[in-house]
Amino acid sequence: MTRLLSKIDERAARLLTSIVESDQTRIAGGVLYDYHGTSAFPLIGAGLLVPDAPVPAATSLVDHDDEPVNLEWLPEHRGYGYFSPAAGWVIVDEKHLRVYRVDDLAFLQRLTSRLDLPTKARPAERISGVLWELGDARLPGRSGRVPVWFARRLADRDTWRQVVNYLGGRPPADFRVVVTTSATHGLTEAELSRHQIIDLDDLVDHGARLIIEPTYLAAQLKASAVSGAVDPVRHAAGFRHFRVGDREFRFGGDKQRQIVEYLFNAWEDGVESVSTEVMFADLGFLTSSRIRDIFKGHEDWRDLIEAGGGSCRLRIRELLEEQSASAD
Repeated sequence: MTRLLSKIDERAARLLTSIVESDQTRIAGGVLYDYHGTSAFPLIGAGLLVPDAPVPAATSLVDHDDEPVNLEWLPEHRGYGYFSPAAGWVIVDEKHLRVYRVDDLAFLQRLTSRLDLPTKARPAERISGVLWELGDARLPGRSGRVPVWFARRLADRDTWRQVVNYLGGRPPADFRVVVTTSATHGLTEAELSRHQIIDLDDLVDHGARLIIEPTYLAAQLKASAVSGAVDPVRHAAGFRHFRVGDREFRFGGDKQRQIVEYLFNAWEDGVESVSTEVMFADLGFLTSSRIRDIFKGHEDWRDLIEAGGGSCRLRIRELLEEQSASAD
């Protein structure tokens, strides 16, 4: 397995995106190894975190006061250490002195490793440390290529203004996709016409993590960004996210996602409701299974799915009507 496709679990992926969203995209070695030890090795092994300049300071390891201490070079120990009244000279492991930074190029190359980009396409930094042009991707079900960009720290007001000014001053011929590690719910996308800003978490392959899955990206782009229309029913990340208008439903279990996908495909084909028994057989579930047991613990699944009398369906029409009535 190449470094680009090496396995990154959810915990490590979330750690990396939190570092990407930090001001300096760096993390102290002591914090990395002491608090995120299991995540450190896959991220370093994948080349996503790389050593930066060491810092000759550490937190006291033996005095239980969590106070930072300055370190001295100790030739006889061939390393850095500090003097503790309780323990004498304490040698600090070299890895705790390092600072690790995100390798931007490695991170962006991993994100795009499954996208069909032009052969010579390379991530191009457009705003230092904030905005990159990744290339024009060919996506399933779309005739033309889609310009894909990446941005970070969009929740920061000054950063958002920089990005809006840059992209707004260079409008796309059709539209652009901006993938981000930032939270998107608070962004005023209306300031950027012909742009679609998508949370990376809605696009990633949850098997390898931190890799954009082309089919997930294509699913987000059913609507025409030129017209400004938004498809009222959308799904992402293998039906982990399902949206009806402004309602979003999240599903964690594999069986839950399979049922939602099955019902969505039926809805798209114009089938109002399906036999629960037939659906379970098609999905390879036990015929004795019950929908309410599969969705146990999901507080609002009944808002999306109506089940009873041996059949089930998605309540898409009702949800959209409710939202329309609320808007009036």
